[in-house]
Amino acid sequence: MRTIIHDLDNIDFLCVDSYDNVINNASNSCFGCFGCWINTPLKCIWNDTIRENGKKLLESDELIIISRCVNGSYSSKVKKILERSISFVEPFFTIREKEIHHKARTSKKLNFSVFFYGNGINESVKKTATNFVLANQKNLNTYDPKIYFINDIKEIKI
Repeated sequence: MRTIIHDLDNIDFLCVDSYDNVINNASNSCFGCFGCWINTPLKCIWNDTIRENGKKLLESDELIIISRCVNGSYSSKVKKILERSISFVEPFFTIREKEIHHKARTSKKLNFSVFFYGNGINESVKKTATNFVLANQKNLNTYDPKIYFINDIKEIKI
């Protein structure tokens, strides 16, 4: 199974019919209640379309993020979805590469690709965005990410 998290209005041009979990909206924001970790593991307390996204990520083999590059980070829409997917990892911590990160729920790792789009992505922004994605990679315990910077979304090839 493959998961795409994106902030695009239309992704028809990507021919994503082979992707099982395509998300571009989170009705509610995470407010840090820890319900998805403690009360209802892998299930968010908000009963909306991404309630079980943590579970779906565990079932996935690949995570693809498509986001406008905003100051070297994801758009608020993509960040909101990722925050609601935190149950993908456990609430406990472990040390990986001499840093503290959430403990993985499984030994299986996801392939991880990020497509940043937008005008004015200079070298400084690329460096910030790359470091940001690498931090996500460590916390989500995925394989090394493939990071792409593009001007036009039509350049995306997945």
